[in-house]
Amino acid sequence: MFSLRITLAIAHRILREVFRDHRSRVFLLVAPGVLLVLVRYLFDTAAAFNPTGAMMLGAFPALSMYMVGSTLVVRERNRGTLEAVLATPASRLDLVTAYLFAGVAASLVQAVCTITVGYTLSGIDMASPAWLLAVVIALCGVFGMSLGLAFSAICQNEGQASQLVPGLMVPQLLICGVFWPVSRFADWLQDIERYVPFSTVTRAMTAAREHSYGGSELVSNGIGMVALIVAAQLCVAAVIRRQTA
Repeated sequence: MFSLRITLAIAHRILREVFRDHRSRVFLLVAPGVLLVLVRYLFDTAAAFNPTGAMMLGAFPALSMYMVGSTLVVRERNRGTLEAVLATPASRLDLVTAYLFAGVAASLVQAVCTITVGYTLSGIDMASPAWLLAVVIALCGVFGMSLGLAFSAICQNEGQASQLVPGLMVPQLLICGVFWPVSRFADWLQDIERYVPFSTVTRAMTAAREHSYGGSELVSNGIGMVALIVAAQLCVAAVIRRQTA
């Protein structure tokens, strides 16, 4: 049975553990902004950087949240924290929902930091209002963390989780339009790009840049991210039960 009190207590513990780790703080709060500034000065002008920068506003937070989430379940399982929590009255639904709540809270903080750097130091210009961008970027962060949690749940140690970054995440970044326009890809690669999970992030951010309030493209890709988040959370719940029950 679901308990909001227990869920919030677990989410508070998860956030405390995440922000206690200096590596996680760097990944969440510093890395996306630093990468935005560095890539900005690879371009001659802010206007030339704007299309790429808009996608990076969502992609870099999603990637950094993935990095944090990809080791979270593994670390808690190895420390015995996961089994200790499941031995209490907390249900698996409480646990998975707590991960989601913690991801939302961390992503909102990250979104504010990233938007601030994007507007002040990188010169990014978006058609959508800042509050909507914060919501979309936070959704991108939750999406990235959910993917990380799903992969973390099936890994036996942090080394295995880290190996998934070059194996799964870097190829997605390369073909979702962040570093090279999708329109210039080969036809077969454009077909693959449509089904890459990270493409929902870059397409949503492009829609937010081009249209006030993003339009239907933002809505459809936002729904796609939500569906993938739900699927990832269900995967976490199923794998945790199989390995710890």
